[in-house]
Amino acid sequence: MTAAIPTESKLLRRIDEFCELVGDKLNPILVKETRQALKSRQFVITFSILLFAALAWTIIGSLMMMPRIYTSPSAPRMLIGYYIVLAIPMLMVVPLAAYRSLEGEIDDGTLELLSITVLSPWQIVIGKLASAVLQMLLYFVALFPCVAYAYTLRGVDLPTVLLMVAVLLVAGLLLTVVALFFAPLARTRSGRIVTLLAVMMILLGAEWGLAVLVINMIMYGNPLSSSELYYVVLASIAIPLSLGHLLLATTAAQLTPDSENRSTQIRCSMLIVTSVALGLSALAILMLGRSGFSVAVFMCLTLSALWTVAASMMCAESPIVTPRVRRELPSSFLSRAALTWLTPGPATGLVFSSTAIVVTTAFIVGGMMVLRDQGNGVGMGRELNVFPRICIAYSTYLIGFLTAVYWVIAQIRRRNHPRVELGIAALIAVAVLSALIPYSIGLHFNDYRDYPYSMFQITNWAWTISEVARTSTRMALMVPVGFFVTLSFMVTVLSNPKLVFPRRIAMPKRVQQELDANKASR
Repeated sequence: MTAAIPTESKLLRRIDEFCELVGDKLNPILVKETRQALKSRQFVITFSILLFAALAWTIIGSLMMMPRIYTSPSAPRMLIGYYIVLAIPMLMVVPLAAYRSLEGEIDDGTLELLSITVLSPWQIVIGKLASAVLQMLLYFVALFPCVAYAYTLRGVDLPTVLLMVAVLLVAGLLLTVVALFFAPLARTRSGRIVTLLAVMMILLGAEWGLAVLVINMIMYGNPLSSSELYYVVLASIAIPLSLGHLLLATTAAQLTPDSENRSTQIRCSMLIVTSVALGLSALAILMLGRSGFSVAVFMCLTLSALWTVAASMMCAESPIVTPRVRRELPSSFLSRAALTWLTPGPATGLVFSSTAIVVTTAFIVGGMMVLRDQGNGVGMGRELNVFPRICIAYSTYLIGFLTAVYWVIAQIRRRNHPRVELGIAALIAVAVLSALIPYSIGLHFNDYRDYPYSMFQITNWAWTISEVARTSTRMALMVPVGFFVTLSFMVTVLSNPKLVFPRRIAMPKRVQQELDANKASR
C-alpha cells in the first residue's frame, strides 16, 4: 500500500497537469463566463428551482395518477410536466442570460478591453455561446433521471423522447444565437430596451410554439410518415447550423473594429444559407411530392426576403477600404476574379448580391422546368408555370432597386456617415416611390377610377409582377426592364473600377513582425 502512494500521486499530478493544459487551450471567454455563470445568483436560483420543481412534479404527478400508474400507461402526463420544467430554463433563462452577458460587456466598456487583446470577435462570441451550452447541459443532466423515470411508466416510445430532447437542445442553441445577435445591435439606452423587448417576445413565442408542438407529439404520437420524418430531421439539423453560423458571423462583425474586414464571413455565410435552402427545397420536392412543393416555395420566399435585406445593407457599406484590409486582398488574377466580391465595399456588395440573386433564380427556374418536363409535378402544372415567372420578375426589379440604393447611399455619404441599416430604408423608399408615383399619376389622369395596366406602369413592380403571374404573355414586359437594369448595373460597375477591383498593398515589415510575434504567443 505504501508503494502505491507515489504511483497514485504521480497519476494525479499528471491528470492535474493535463487538465491545466486543456484549460489553457480552451477559449478564455468560455472559462471566464463559466466561472461567473456557475457562481452567479441567477444560476444558483434557477438550478435550485429546477431541482425543486422536478422533485415536486415527480411526487405530485405520481400521487395524482395513483393507483392507475401501476396498470395503465402514465408516461405522457409526467413527460409533459418534465418538459415544461426543463424548457423554461433552456429556452428562456439561458438565452436571456447570454444576451445580458454580451450586452453587459458592451455597456461596461469591457468589450473594448477585450478588443485590444489577442482574442478575436469570433472567440468572444463562441465563448459566450459555449458557456450557454454548458449551462443547458447541466440543466439537462440534472433532469435526465426524471425523463428516464417517465419513460418507464409506458405510453411514450423512445423516438418521441429523443425527439423531445433534440427539439429542446436545438431550439435552445438557436435561441441563444438569436439572443447574442440582438445584443450589440442597439447603441443607445432606448434602443437596448427595444432589443430586450424583442428578444423576450421571440423567446416567449418560441416557448409557446414549441410547447404546443411537443405536447401534441407526446399526447398523440408522431403524425409524420417515414419520409417526412427523415426530411424534418435533416432540415432541423441543416437550417439551425447554417442560420446560426450566419447570425454568429453577423454578431462577430458587429464587434469587429471598423478598420478590419467585416463583410467576407457574412457573405460566405449567406452563400452557405442559400445553398442549404436550395438543397432542402429540391429535396422536399423529391421526397414529399406536392406538399414538398409548398415547403420549397416557403423556403424560396424566405430566401428572397433574406437576400433583399442583406443585399440592401451590402450596397450601403462604406467605400473606404483600410490598409489592413487591403493587405489581405487576393493577389493573383484568378483569385482576384473569384474572391474580390467577398471583400468589403458597396460596389463589390452590389456585384456579389446581384450575382448571387441571378444564380439562385436560375437554379430555382431551372429546377421547376426540369420538374415540369419530367412529369414529376403532377397536379402542380399552374404552380410550376407561375412561380418561375414571379422569381424572374422579382429578381430583375430587386437588382434594379439595389443599383438605385447604391447611388442613393453614395449621395448621402457625401455629407454623412450612415450605418449599413440605412440601406434597408433606402430600398423601401425606392420600392415604394417606384410603385406609388406611376400609379398615382395614372389614377389622376383617369379621374381616380380603376384603369387597366399599361407600359406607363412598368416601374410599378407590384402591379407588373401581378400581371406577369396572371398570364405568360406579360413576360415580355421583363425585356425592357431587364435591359434597363442590366444597363444601369454595368454603368455602375464600370464607373467605379477602384471600388470594384481594389488593389492589394504590401505589408510593412514591422506589421509582419508583430503578427508573427502574436502567433508565437498563442
